[in-house]
Amino acid sequence: MPRSRLGPLALESKLGDFPSQSLVYRAIHVGQKKSLAVKIFTVPFGGTPESCQRLTHEWEQLQKLRHPAIARCYGGGFEDNDAYLAYELIDGETLASQLERRPRLAWDAVLDFAIPIAEGLVVAHRRGITHGAIVPDKIIISGLAPVLLDFRTDRVHSVYRNARQMTPQEIALQPPEVVADPAAISPRGDIYSLAAVMYLALTGRPPISGDNVAEVTRNVSKEIPPKPASIALDCPVWVSSLISQALDKDPSSRYPDAQAFALALAEARRRSAGLAGVAEHASAGFSPLQVTRQIEKDEARKLLGRDLVELDEIDIPDGTPFHDKAWFLVGILLIVIVGMTWLVWPLSESQMRARAEKLIAEDTRSSLQQAKTNYLQPMLRKFPDGEAADWASEQIDQIEMLEAENALEVKIKRNMPLKDEGERLFAEARRFERFGDRATALDKYKSMETLLADDPKYKPFVNLARRQIGKIREQKTDAGEASRMVQAKLEEADELLTKGNVVAARDIWYSVVELYGTNSDVAPLVKIAQQKLAGISDTQSP
Repeated sequence: MPRSRLGPLALESKLGDFPSQSLVYRAIHVGQKKSLAVKIFTVPFGGTPESCQRLTHEWEQLQKLRHPAIARCYGGGFEDNDAYLAYELIDGETLASQLERRPRLAWDAVLDFAIPIAEGLVVAHRRGITHGAIVPDKIIISGLAPVLLDFRTDRVHSVYRNARQMTPQEIALQPPEVVADPAAISPRGDIYSLAAVMYLALTGRPPISGDNVAEVTRNVSKEIPPKPASIALDCPVWVSSLISQALDKDPSSRYPDAQAFALALAEARRRSAGLAGVAEHASAGFSPLQVTRQIEKDEARKLLGRDLVELDEIDIPDGTPFHDKAWFLVGILLIVIVGMTWLVWPLSESQMRARAEKLIAEDTRSSLQQAKTNYLQPMLRKFPDGEAADWASEQIDQIEMLEAENALEVKIKRNMPLKDEGERLFAEARRFERFGDRATALDKYKSMETLLADDPKYKPFVNLARRQIGKIREQKTDAGEASRMVQAKLEEADELLTKGNVVAARDIWYSVVELYGTNSDVAPLVKIAQQKLAGISDTQSP
């Protein structure tokens, strides 16, 4: 029979894209009423004293690892033959799930998750902690933020680990030195694995081919993957080139550290967003990390597919493939120049609106941000009195409203501090609404409209409040709803208690006390909730 308790934790359901294979559970710390993700390891006889001491040292190191792109480790413990590590619970969709629905992502969406993860690796590597198992199902996209899960300091020698056989795709994302020797985990191996995940997301296929474990293991040491841009034709040449460098078989030929890789990713996004072309790249150099003129020229020639010597110095039989010949490369360069010229040619107001509408119709976070930055805001600057000016202003307001809402959801899920009155008041009103008290929520939203409407910086949250006011009014609330709703919640808690679900019942009582402690209209009901909490505490006291 599976456990329901583990030390101070009440275990709920398994987490992960494949629960049957998962060691991770959703759990609640009973004393702190905090949701967690708990990784459980079962070892015969609980392991040796030395292995227990090593795991204790491991979670002490992991507790010090802090970065927004890294799921926090809160500690661990032992009970009977089980040991566990408790991590921050991240709500969201894994990158693996996203790639199941949509086999390929746009290059800018790939950079959106890769840059924060690379910056998180910088912090981890500086503390001497290497991840060693970066794969799509260990990256969760939580609201606006990607988060890397399951950091460990000892994946190889610890008895507290998952002994599951790796899949061919997981092996195809590992650096060749680790496939040959699992103990060869290193920071440059993390760079390789992150680049391999980027390759998979961009192209829809892993960088190493193979239908089974043996075949992939054989290929990983010798197969050179095609450049991402040769498969994903929308991938900028700068992004393609840096991924290929990070996937070099020789660790010393990859980026020297995660900081250099993060800088290169940021530089590639800047150049790509600025619509810099191959010709500009050839003359200006690739990266601030490569500072000599000779290196810049060499890098540009590599990107253009040219050899390191001038074409007129080559004296070999004309057996060169057509795609490596000068006429073909010059033609491609001309096509690129013409295409980029067309892209940067000034757009009319109607053209800018049409492109913005297309991006808005995609209705993704990335497309909405592009619509605002690339077309709507420039449209207002260039055509402030144009026919589409009012429409553009409305769209910007809608996008900024959604951005503010998404950012607030991330903060709430990750228990981050709220920075201003707009966030605090909207979060408070939303709690009442989600608890079921639409009447109180309506009052809170109305007060936001009254208090904040004159301050431009709160405009997104005022718009959010107005949106919720409209929704609630359609549902026809009345003044007595709070009392009826709280009474219904108390009855629900009693039913849960009867079924033995003490944790869920207590959560309801706590919510009633916290939300309505100052509401005199429902004071008798709040008192009931307080008495229930006191009674539960008394029965659980030794």
